[in-house]
Amino acid sequence: MKKNILIIYILVLLISLCSCEEEKETIINIDGLTLYWDHEVFGNEGRRLRFEFYGIKRFENNYELIFNYSVTDKIITIKLADIKDNGECPEFPTPNDLNSNCIPKGGLYIPDSLLSDGIYDFKIITSKFKINSILEITKEKITLAIPENKYFSSQINNVCPIPSNLLFGSIVFEGTENETFAHKFLDDLSSIGFEMTTIPDYSYNHLDVGQDGYPVNEYWPPDKHSLKFLYNMKVNFRASFELAKLHFNQSDENINIYLYSSNGDQARLNHTNGIYVEYAD
Repeated sequence: MKKNILIIYILVLLISLCSCEEEKETIINIDGLTLYWDHEVFGNEGRRLRFEFYGIKRFENNYELIFNYSVTDKIITIKLADIKDNGECPEFPTPNDLNSNCIPKGGLYIPDSLLSDGIYDFKIITSKFKINSILEITKEKITLAIPENKYFSSQINNVCPIPSNLLFGSIVFEGTENETFAHKFLDDLSSIGFEMTTIPDYSYNHLDVGQDGYPVNEYWPPDKHSLKFLYNMKVNFRASFELAKLHFNQSDENINIYLYSSNGDQARLNHTNGIYVEYAD
């Protein structure tokens, strides 16, 4: 009887050791992080800073880095809270077997509503390292200054958010005979309270302007045009969409209208794909 109990005990112990060994194999060390970041306006999250972190070492499994953050006074703290194992990396043919391994990655958003202008301590914390950087926020530019270190880096130093309360987009048409129709829509936008404007020629997501601050029109031969526009939103986005819908329904199949606001609204009126609208509020 005692011999049987001893055998059972040994088997349980062996199973436990194997389980522990399997658990140890799922634990990875994040020896360093690189950061991609930008400013976004579209989507349910609203106007926000987007941060995407990547490990500097590849693994055979696909690991998701889970972060949490806090903003208190002028301190932003981002902490690596967990690492999720999503199983083996997908297999893709590559010239180098190492490239088939996965880079651990994960991200988060911080809404503009939590970030006023000013200088913030920007803290990155993992179980292996803590790096203190400086994030400076102004209305025109956000700057991240990372001290020289071997654990945390970013190729991006500055991000320029699109100013809020702007209406922008394009009227895409084929045939110069439709240019009058396009300009009539822009004239009607002005007549209901939208004011043409310019912005500094910074590098924005979703919006390109020339050195003069006006959006740059495009042309594709033989006769396709994209007439761009940029207005201050003295009237809400819904008014611009209703006006666009009225013009679109009176247009021929060679005219499409695309509307966006820097607050996160968007509408696409396309004769091939139909009408789509999404309001930020």
